[in-house]
Amino acid sequence: MTAPHNVCQNSVFLNEDVQSELNHVLHEYFEIIRSLFQAQNIPAVVYTGGSLARQEPSVRWTEDGELRLFSDIDFVVHTTLEYQNDPWLKNLESYLKQHHPQFNSTVALVSDLSNASGFFSRDIRLAQNFPVYESFRVEPVNRDAFDKTQMFNVMVHQISNTFLHPQWSGLSKGAYFRPEVRYHYIKLILECLRTQFRSAEDGVIGYYSVYHKRHDPRLAHILDPETIATLTEARELFGTVEIPELDIIRILKSSMLVHLGFEGTEVSTEEMLERLNQRSLESQHILPSYRYALLCLMFSLGEEREGQQAYLQLFSTILRRMDTTHLIAVKDDLHILTDNTWSEHLTLHNDAFRELLKTVILLRRDYVRQWRRQVTGEDKIPDLYNDLLPAKG
Repeated sequence: MTAPHNVCQNSVFLNEDVQSELNHVLHEYFEIIRSLFQAQNIPAVVYTGGSLARQEPSVRWTEDGELRLFSDIDFVVHTTLEYQNDPWLKNLESYLKQHHPQFNSTVALVSDLSNASGFFSRDIRLAQNFPVYESFRVEPVNRDAFDKTQMFNVMVHQISNTFLHPQWSGLSKGAYFRPEVRYHYIKLILECLRTQFRSAEDGVIGYYSVYHKRHDPRLAHILDPETIATLTEARELFGTVEIPELDIIRILKSSMLVHLGFEGTEVSTEEMLERLNQRSLESQHILPSYRYALLCLMFSLGEEREGQQAYLQLFSTILRRMDTTHLIAVKDDLHILTDNTWSEHLTLHNDAFRELLKTVILLRRDYVRQWRRQVTGEDKIPDLYNDLLPAKG
């Protein structure tokens, strides 16, 4: 049995009492997980991914004043290939949700972590220091977590999670959304900040790292240190901190400059359009096409009529050029996005934008399917950092 570790080791705003109570509750739950696996005698190693791997959980209080973990518990079960379709393992997530509803537990089965990449592999490498259960030894994951392309992809993931959320878009609820869009909103901005640090030498791991680097000049054009601190606290102590009104489109544009290869912090609309067009021409595969088209759509919301139409024209152009080989969900409706017949000015909250999102979310489903294949190398293995699973805490 692994000695208990402090799941709140990197928390900034959780006081000692909250940390103590949360550690007690979680380690009791982990002991239950260990007992379940021991009883089944299944060869496995169980990790927690996401914010628990980074030891920076989010909490909230119920209406009755009871402390609850707000972060998901993303169990990664590494087992042999022959157990990938084991009925007990396949049903484990449903069992945990039914018998331990106070936690939002997810379960991902993997047989080979050598194909893992990006932030997922980085978090698993952290979690390998304190497995929840371990019946055999696994080689440490040593993939380079500071992949600049992966950082850009995670940014797109968080943009999708925020603006396609039912509370924002008016669309029906999907399994991968948090109950409250405010949480996605906070994480999107913190991710905008975290991905400004693109070198391993920066030592930036989690959102707590952003807090400690809030005075770094690389963040000055995006947000001030006080607001960064407020957002960090709002994520850790969800529901207890008032979130300031922010210009989210300006924040998105400012944070994307480094990912799009700009050296300065001031870029004209014409320069941004030219860069997005250039990048989108490099490949017509659905993965880059969705990413650059989504940026065009979002950036258009911060423009007046002429600028918005220019971004929307490029949005449609990118999707017309896109290879449609892998399209399933959006195949019959893609023309809605490529015809560019929107006459009404789009804003974050008007009906015209929400109507457009109904088709964008179909495109996103096709995009996610291909991203999963790229990240994991196996179509049947879900990537904890894509949109097929609940958004991670």
